[in-house]
Amino acid sequence: MKILIVEDDPTIAMDLEDELSDRGYDPVSAATVPDARKLLERQAPSFAFLDMHLRTDTSFDLARELREQGVPFAFVSGNDASALPEDLRTSKILTKPINYDDLIKMIAGAEKSS
Repeated sequence: MKILIVEDDPTIAMDLEDELSDRGYDPVSAATVPDARKLLERQAPSFAFLDMHLRTDTSFDLARELREQGVPFAFVSGNDASALPEDLRTSKILTKPINYDDLIKMIAGAEKSS
């Protein structure tokens, strides 16, 4: 199962990749929205984890694109839903520091509902 990670902190991205790989998933990561879009052109993921705030950008437009494509996603952030635009406030949020059991539960929940 392909999992997209959009995270600008290389340490967090590597930790996510390692954890997902160890649990049998196929993670791919991008540090920017344009890089994530390039990955999406190649193959749609089964799930995506998006850091809300990337260096000079946000992942909000990418989240909207994923929602339109039917790709389940969750934001990974130190922020809560109040940091999201109104149309994304019902999105799932995984708070940092990341609880990996919660992360896996989000993926499993998306698998069951698809």
